[in-house]
Amino acid sequence: MSEGNLQDLYQSILIQHSKSPLHYGKLEVFTHFSEGYNPLCGDAISVYLSVKQGTIEKASFESASCAICTASASILLKAIEGTKKESFTSIQNEFSQILEDGSKGQTDTLSPDVLAFQGIKQFPSRRNCALLPWTTLKEALDSGIKD
Repeated sequence: MSEGNLQDLYQSILIQHSKSPLHYGKLEVFTHFSEGYNPLCGDAISVYLSVKQGTIEKASFESASCAICTASASILLKAIEGTKKESFTSIQNEFSQILEDGSKGQTDTLSPDVLAFQGIKQFPSRRNCALLPWTTLKEALDSGIKD
């Protein structure tokens, strides 16, 4: 697949997730919660998690944010639902590396949807838009209501 076709595919994935985000809306019952805000662009997000015995069983978000932030939240929550809390740090580190240099690191644990963010490295000012859901989820896991 040519680089142009790959960029088109990735852009299509991001647009799809921004227009029809997965896991959107407040969970009725949640054990962890955090709010995040990006003062540079005005993105605001709330993340809700239901964590039981160290596993993220359900995850959702609400936001008033740009397309990149919304797509990032949708893709993130799809990627982490059903995983152990401890797994999130390595997934987050791999995602940060994608945003920094476009590489996917040494593992193949990230979904094609997450890899769609490889193009963000060309737009450093949008990096924080993509990272906001990830840092907010991390804060929810660290300081939310404990399970």
